Amino acid sequence: MEERNQAQRNRPEEWINTTNNDQKEDFTMSKLGLQLSPADSESKCWVAEITGADEVYILKRDFIPAEPEGGWVLYDGWYQLNGAVPGVTEFKKEYIRIKDGKVRRNLPFRELVESLDEIKAGEGPRVERMRKEIIAILDEIKEAAYCEPVVEGIEKQKEDLDMADEPDQIKNALYMLKKQKQSYIQQYRKMFNL
Repeated sequence: MEERNQAQRNRPEEWINTTNNDQKEDFTMSKLGLQLSPADSESKCWVAEITGADEVYILKRDFIPAEPEGGWVLYDGWYQLNGAVPGVTEFKKEYIRIKDGKVRRNLPFRELVESLDEIKAGEGPRVERMRKEIIAILDEIKEAAYCEPVVEGIEKQKEDLDMADEPDQIKNALYMLKKQKQSYIQQYRKMFNL
């Protein structure tokens, strides 16, 4: 185990240029799509964003659910990844940083701990990005099931979003909307005979 850790520390950092500018939403942060798959039959793939300090684990990790279409969308920030990407060395609970569309790999835990102030300072832009993502999803729902009651309900939800100020509350709303978007559209269409 120690030999593997030493070998990993001695590997040069890998940079992957992944700027993705063809998306229609503009959140003023670089973003990239990531398709992870389990490395073998006994492993799982997951993505966690590092968002601050944790009393027990030192780093607070927000596990990001995969997009309904599969994969993850990542923005500038600090992450821990586990899984395999075709053509890229496997991520084994590996810390990475995305900045300006470039991925820096193999970050030592110590570096993230030393960067906690910078990580915490990124909370404002991260929350604003999540708000914009929520609004974009609400607009998609409104467009897909367009009628007066749905429009009024969506506008009310946007007002409620403006009042929300807890990052975890906004994060949970975003994750729930991503998972339930199609279900909401179907329910509204059925409810209002659209």
